[in-house]
Amino acid sequence: MKSKAATPAPAGVPRRCMREHIRSEIVARILDGRLQPGAHLRELALAAEFEVSQAPVREALRELEALGLLESRPYCGTRVRGIDLEELREAYELRLALEESALRLAVPCAPEDLQLLEQALRRMQEAERRDDTEALMQAALDFHRQLIVMSRNRLYLRAWEHMAWDVRARIAVQRIGLMGCFVSQRKRLIAALREGDGERAAEPLREIFGRLLERLAKLRSQQQGPH
Repeated sequence: MKSKAATPAPAGVPRRCMREHIRSEIVARILDGRLQPGAHLRELALAAEFEVSQAPVREALRELEALGLLESRPYCGTRVRGIDLEELREAYELRLALEESALRLAVPCAPEDLQLLEQALRRMQEAERRDDTEALMQAALDFHRQLIVMSRNRLYLRAWEHMAWDVRARIAVQRIGLMGCFVSQRKRLIAALREGDGERAAEPLREIFGRLLERLAKLRSQQQGPH
């Protein structure tokens, strides 16, 4: 199979954006099979390909190693590990616990915070009508990040963002398919927050993540095969 030409990093952009661009491209190659498990990745070659210095390449590779997609060994360089569905399931379990706790801390909620949640939900619905997977994923991430922001806990937000959910969400969608907007659940969540009930707001959140975790567990079982 002929490999697609690489997209150079946009010129004149900060190193952070270059790093994210390179990271996104490597993830895309892993997901579509251009990079198979065991494939070597070399900093110098990637830097030349994307027309950047080695620094953003190194940062992108380290982030993907932290996510479990790559592994580095002394004298062996960096290799593709592939998708670990068990690790992905564990990551979503951690995210659920973090967001449940954030909901309890979020109340009482400012009206403008609830409006941001409603706006994100509308964007999700509009993206679903357009069949725009990327826009739907981004709006969903904005919705859930806002829940963390509303906790007013800076360490919660740092932990949530450290998990690189833009990457993990793409992996989940590629492996299990798009799960949809869960409009009724998210409306119930917003309504409960508006009434100052963080505990009740966590119920529809568990429904949303429960469906995802069930699908991941089923896929993991199929992957392992009969014992």
